[in-house]
Amino acid sequence: MTQYGWTEQYLTRNGRPWLPVMGEFHFSRYPRRYWREELEKMKAGGVEIVSTYIFWNHHEDSPGELRWDGDRDIHGFLDCCKQVGLLAFLRPGPWCHGEARHGGFPDWLLETGLRLRSDDPGYLAAVRRFWTSLFSQVEGDLLKNGGPVIGVQIENEFVSGGEGRGDGHIRALTGLAREIGFDAPYWTATGWSGYVGDLLPVSGGYVEAPWDGSLEELPANDCFIFADKAHLPNIGTYRFDPARFPFLTAELGGGLQVTYNRRPRVSAADIGAASLVKLGSGANLLGYYMYHGGTNPVGERSTLQESRSVGNSCDLPALSYDFQAPLREYGSVAESYREIRLLAMFLRDFGETLAPMDAVIPPNAPRDPEETGTLRTAVRTDGGSGFLFVNNYQRRRTVPEHKNVRLCAGDVGFPAFDVAPGEFFFLPFNMKLGGALLVSALATPLCRLRDGFVFYADRDPAYRWNGPAAKVLTLSRKDAKNAVKVRFDDEYLLICEQPVIETETGVFCLARSDVELKCFPPLPGDENAGGRPAGYALPIPVSRLGLKVRPLMPMSDLYREYELILAGEAAGDDVFLTVDYEGDQAELLLEGRKIADDYYRGEAWEIGLKRWDFPKRLLLRVFAMREGAPVFTDEPLTYEHGRALRLKSVTAKEEFRLRLSPETLSPAPDHGA
Repeated sequence: MTQYGWTEQYLTRNGRPWLPVMGEFHFSRYPRRYWREELEKMKAGGVEIVSTYIFWNHHEDSPGELRWDGDRDIHGFLDCCKQVGLLAFLRPGPWCHGEARHGGFPDWLLETGLRLRSDDPGYLAAVRRFWTSLFSQVEGDLLKNGGPVIGVQIENEFVSGGEGRGDGHIRALTGLAREIGFDAPYWTATGWSGYVGDLLPVSGGYVEAPWDGSLEELPANDCFIFADKAHLPNIGTYRFDPARFPFLTAELGGGLQVTYNRRPRVSAADIGAASLVKLGSGANLLGYYMYHGGTNPVGERSTLQESRSVGNSCDLPALSYDFQAPLREYGSVAESYREIRLLAMFLRDFGETLAPMDAVIPPNAPRDPEETGTLRTAVRTDGGSGFLFVNNYQRRRTVPEHKNVRLCAGDVGFPAFDVAPGEFFFLPFNMKLGGALLVSALATPLCRLRDGFVFYADRDPAYRWNGPAAKVLTLSRKDAKNAVKVRFDDEYLLICEQPVIETETGVFCLARSDVELKCFPPLPGDENAGGRPAGYALPIPVSRLGLKVRPLMPMSDLYREYELILAGEAAGDDVFLTVDYEGDQAELLLEGRKIADDYYRGEAWEIGLKRWDFPKRLLLRVFAMREGAPVFTDEPLTYEHGRALRLKSVTAKEEFRLRLSPETLSPAPDHGA
């Protein structure tokens, strides 16, 4: 059995440094029949650990009626994780938050009058009953029993002190979980301004704050400032000694869930730059919340989203928990997926080297994220080799170009180069690549490939070697973002703008248009490309799907309705509706029942239809945003007569799951160019 542990600096696997990527995916917010294919996408994105909340009110909506069937089947989900080759981290609360109604507490629990989130005996008895039932489902999934579960998080963001609370309550919950039988190598608690008991603290960071009550532009976000684990910005008051623990993130924002009043739009660069800064600051676990979006189930007595009507701090969509995540609510792949895969591929092959390296932040490093004139740098080093991290990106701020920059790391000086506005990257120094020593480069390592290595850069890579050079393939940054390692007869690097997923049954492209890709080395029997990536193509089947959008009368100043009529039979794996509108919010109805909803944030709304077996008729309702409404969006809306209400377009596009292999791929017309 694989052994997992930790030191004061990093996690370990079989006694060696380990720096994995963890991604949050809520099984009860996604249809069970698609769990496996979504987990395969996560694995293809570089995720090694899947974390998941177990929301109490998703399983015990009525007292005493605990349900673990259907989409609630935690054992089935963990078994999928194991089959796909992913580890798992349980987050059973009992209070979770996760933008759920009452933070995941069932309504009936609040009606008992118990002192919740405390050592109240009645409350602990209720938790015991819930956790005992949960344990009966997951006992066989624990690592010691051959399962994928390597960790348990107790509570979440617990900040309440006083009698029966504080660290003592975290210890009481931990003791209860252990007594029931939960067992794992890692026991954690959220460490920002909270109590952690005796557990391993984990950190986080989001690039905006949609929970903030302000309706104005917020101050520059500090996720883009390098800071070591002892000086993390806005951490509040530590209730633990950070020197005793590795710097681990469990809530590095993979996106943001918009609220009614505050609706920031997240970009891939936001998530990529924040991830790089955390890594350069010494993070030894990149844990994303969320990595995969989902949809709230509907309870027996109410909807289950966070809302002010029940005392939560914000109003959220009743159904959508898209989170603008790398994998969206209906499984489509966002640009942020490709962006953070750059780091995940590096960590898979070189994380063992990076994990023991100290983070060194220059003494004159900016502490105020509004200070954009200074180039932000950090170094991770073992004293002789390492990586220089550079960030010239600040969300929603203008940053300058830095010309003719000369940077040093230890005794190594890099050649002068320019840093463009918005760039973020890291560079190696004294990096061992097999039997070669790379003194420095103006290129970023991506992965190993067979007996060589892959780097990327949009400038002269300026490789400097001490002795013979290693075999290196240099890609553009765009090609690196679209690159994934797969195995046919041997290891290959595929470069494709459409998602490529490798499973135990083969390699597939999730294609909405004809597939065009590059492969390195060329496929077996192909001698035309020499030492360059070779081009290949694969057409998608002809789609015979049609869409008609029919406005319904009479029109209203408050909302407009449209009948969506899909003609023809869907031949693909899924059909995605894209609704480009401007207004307050929109919803989709099937036979009079709301099946999807969206808060407008300046981005077209995409809905996958396969979970409803490709319905032929749907009703789209778009609501008006009145001018002066208490809503913040990154970009202003267009108002006419005091309202914003426009449907720009609705399209339907099939997505095909196409097998990629030397037999199915044909040389492209510009093959080898």
